[in-house]
Amino acid sequence: MEIREFAFSQTGLRSLREHSKGHNWPVVYLINNDKPSKSELYVGETTSAGGRFQQHLNNPERRNLDTIRFIFDDQFNKSAILDIEQTLIQMFMADQKFVLQNRNGGQSCKHDYYQRALYQAKVDEIWNELNRALLTNQDASTIRNSNLFKYSPFNTLTPEQEQVSQEVLSNAIDCLESGETGTSVLSGKAGTGKSIVLIHMMYTLMSAMNVTYNDEDLTPDEQLELGVRISLSNKIREYVKRHGNLKIAFVVPMTSIRKTFKAVFSASKGTGLKSNMVIGPQDVLKEDYDIVFVDESHRLARRKGITSYGSFDEACARLGLDPMVSTQLDMIQKKSKYSVLVYDGCQTVKASDLTPEQFQRSLDMRTRTVHRVTLQTQMRCEGGQSYLEYLDRIFQVSQDDSLVVENYDFKIWDNPNSMIENIRNKDLNLSLCRVVAGYSWRWQSKGCETIEQAVREGLEDIELDGRKYVWNMSNQEWILREGAVNEIGCVHTTQGYDLNYVAVIFGHEIDYDDESQSIVIDRSKFYDSKVKTGVDDETLKQYIINSYKVMMTRGIKGCYVYACNPRLQNYLKRFIAKA
Repeated sequence: MEIREFAFSQTGLRSLREHSKGHNWPVVYLINNDKPSKSELYVGETTSAGGRFQQHLNNPERRNLDTIRFIFDDQFNKSAILDIEQTLIQMFMADQKFVLQNRNGGQSCKHDYYQRALYQAKVDEIWNELNRALLTNQDASTIRNSNLFKYSPFNTLTPEQEQVSQEVLSNAIDCLESGETGTSVLSGKAGTGKSIVLIHMMYTLMSAMNVTYNDEDLTPDEQLELGVRISLSNKIREYVKRHGNLKIAFVVPMTSIRKTFKAVFSASKGTGLKSNMVIGPQDVLKEDYDIVFVDESHRLARRKGITSYGSFDEACARLGLDPMVSTQLDMIQKKSKYSVLVYDGCQTVKASDLTPEQFQRSLDMRTRTVHRVTLQTQMRCEGGQSYLEYLDRIFQVSQDDSLVVENYDFKIWDNPNSMIENIRNKDLNLSLCRVVAGYSWRWQSKGCETIEQAVREGLEDIELDGRKYVWNMSNQEWILREGAVNEIGCVHTTQGYDLNYVAVIFGHEIDYDDESQSIVIDRSKFYDSKVKTGVDDETLKQYIINSYKVMMTRGIKGCYVYACNPRLQNYLKRFIAKA
């Protein structure tokens, strides 16, 4: 691999043409300036370096750029350079050293291809070279672990995700054009990329309103690949010409991850996305919206087990809703012409969450076109869909034999302290490795600012084989906090996040009954009062099981488990390899 720098000028172009791969060879390139007031960058790929160089020299948007770097490699092919271009765009957006001039975010779809892992390793090699040349702020590992990278609007979708995105947006515009109210319900198991699709749809809308595709900058192959996207963009643009700009919002029920998405939107310079687009459920009362996107809509609240009944009742009153039967979804439906709802009933974890029945009732309450789409392909967990299905069967007590989960580190530990130490060691190398547990220990350390304070005051929460630990010191972005690996999180601080490794401790509230051959719970040993108050045992059991499944699907590379109750530990050992 060679990274070669040229002046972004006719002189540089002449020098490029003397290079053996300066024409008729797949390359990736970067064009930038380094002005203190506004450092800008464009990332591209081409099989005709000289021709594309000249196109950019003729483009007024590139006039303030002064240096171009070509990345040459004997192993490059068209699939590889498309993939590398897209990944570099994501990484530079997350790095924040430059404002990106890219508008379409690279290729239209993320395709798998021969030896993709090899080329992704080359991306890290390229990035490290650029880091040494002071063209980046952070190393490759830090970038890939960042939420700005994972949730970037420049994320290229899979063909399945792209199709769903286009279908939903086209349906939304058709509904708005006809004057109908409508809803799209986006389903899919944990890790199928639902949040990424929502963000990409919002980016598509903002781009259509603010950016015009220039077909002259695209090769015939790129025009063909981007044709559907361009057609959708034109459809959105025509609607905006007739009716004015769309008012859109991104509703995130969970406070912790809402803060994360606000940071992502704020950092997404040049995309049209703004942090004030990310709002809480009841913030919809402040505006009337054309399209509202709702992540984790199963976490929207009903009037049960919530913090403030007064504000909920007041919000309902303002909209003419009956607070005793209405939900935050009803509020959103009232304040939007079209809503896009991510819903997974298997991720409801507390009494205030919407039940499937309440969700459907809200959809039926007004005359709406309901459009349903599903994402099938697992994107987070390297164990794939088979791992998720395996978990379902284990908790349903319908699995007979132990299975080996391919490409995934799935282990059960006899010693919880050894498991925790292993996770801490992994965190030193990989970052984003965390320990989580079920809520079967009281939160005694609540109010302590540090672990040292909790220890000093004798307020440690959890004791495992003679060692004491504390719950998460903060509910806000706990996953990302320095020192979080020394604490134990819960479902409320991990739901919605990706980890490299997760260690899950099954508490005393959940067990296995040998006689009935079923998973059982002990209400008296479960200490989340907001979850269990007013809830029958069977419903509580489902909330608890859902919580553990949510936590066990956070890990990209692996999941470790330990059960406090010996009977449950022995049951799980039938299906999980021993560490």
